[in-house]
Amino acid sequence: MYEAGSEQINCNGALIELPSLEVVKPAPKMPADANIDWLLHIYFTRRQFEHCRRLIARELNRHLNAEYLYFVQGLIEREDGNNIEALRNLQKAAELNTHNIETYKEIGRTLYSMGRFGQALSVFREAEQQSPRKDHEIYHYLGELLYRSAATQPQLEIARQQQHEARGYFELAVQAGKKLESYVRLAELYRKDKDYQKAIDVLETCLHLTPENAEVLTEISVLYLKINETQKAFDRLAEIVNIERNCAPKGLLALGAILQSRNDVDAALSKYSQIADTEPEIAELWNNIGLCFFKKQKFIAAVSSLRKSVWISPLNYNALYNLSLIYIASEQYASAFHTLAAAINLRKDNAECYMLLGLCLRKLEDLENAFVALERACSLASGQQQGGQRHPLVFLNFALFCYETGRLALAAEHYNRFMSHAQDLLLPTEFKFQATKLKSLLRISTHGQGILGDGEDSMREEDASGKEEELPLEVNAVVSEN
Repeated sequence: MYEAGSEQINCNGALIELPSLEVVKPAPKMPADANIDWLLHIYFTRRQFEHCRRLIARELNRHLNAEYLYFVQGLIEREDGNNIEALRNLQKAAELNTHNIETYKEIGRTLYSMGRFGQALSVFREAEQQSPRKDHEIYHYLGELLYRSAATQPQLEIARQQQHEARGYFELAVQAGKKLESYVRLAELYRKDKDYQKAIDVLETCLHLTPENAEVLTEISVLYLKINETQKAFDRLAEIVNIERNCAPKGLLALGAILQSRNDVDAALSKYSQIADTEPEIAELWNNIGLCFFKKQKFIAAVSSLRKSVWISPLNYNALYNLSLIYIASEQYASAFHTLAAAINLRKDNAECYMLLGLCLRKLEDLENAFVALERACSLASGQQQGGQRHPLVFLNFALFCYETGRLALAAEHYNRFMSHAQDLLLPTEFKFQATKLKSLLRISTHGQGILGDGEDSMREEDASGKEEELPLEVNAVVSEN
């Protein structure tokens, strides 16, 4: 039994004295010149912004270190979306201490979030000059801003310089700090420059930071496909499947591409169908589905799939080129002509597009323009030979066309050029048959005088390493990159 106001209680008939309670003394008031930065930092890291605001409002006029108060006030305003107020407070902090690099970095971040990229670039350059050490964040933002500027730069030469400078800053960023975003952006720039092996090396290093990152593994597998290392790409994709049961669309697309390159068309279509159920608006997906149907000789389904790819991405060169191939295979030459015209507008230096255009015009009985298109294709193919690209099929088709139109000397000349370009390549049987037939016809036309040289009676079918290379009758690339 307990009696109110009593210091004793009755417990089982016995009175028990309660212990006396000491009154807790109030906390002493802090002096006006005390440093409360530590308390403000605790409130901010706990995201107790109202406590921060009250503390700043109370201490701002009497605190000895107003720089930190303005700095935190600026960060809070930015968190609340008030970028103008955030910038004003951060600039006050910078005026109180012009050597604080962290303040410059936060000003640069604020300008970046506001879309004022030019001013942000100037701020980060100033921070780079004043920083006494290598700072990962400064390098990363400089690279990001230069890369963004290069993408919107109308002058090609300046854009290339900015992109090269951006890549240099990302290289410094990965040396100064192990951050995922810097590795990914650096690999993206290497890929843009078509330096796929360096991009792979960067992402392989990145895997030491995140060994089970499915996005990085997927990107590595796609890059391996770019350099025709299908087995390595398949191994990386197998790791993704072990990590995630529901593989990302990009990973499934790459996996389907590998199966497609191995002529396992049905397995590839099953992978593509999984993507189509969840994310159907992917242009490369329908491009690959169209090629699968093309291999199965289902022209209507192939045309439908590729037309959907073009509808999703009208500037997708690979889809336009592949669609024109299927139109030609199904003898829809007028449709192929219009599709090739669109593809040539995107890539005016592609020899094979002009070759196909010439073949379409020939079927449409426009022999004069067909000759012009095929001649243009041969001119482009000759110029690209210096860069290591060879297009022997272009010369063979032009030689056949010249023979059919009575230009025998020109036919012989381009047949010889075909033989020169076809060295060390494994030629499909159809190509060898047409070349041999043309050679025989040219000799008959000249009454056995022999237009062709004696040293060109045979074609080599393998290169020195024994590897086989097929001439590109169709584009089998999985992930298109314009």
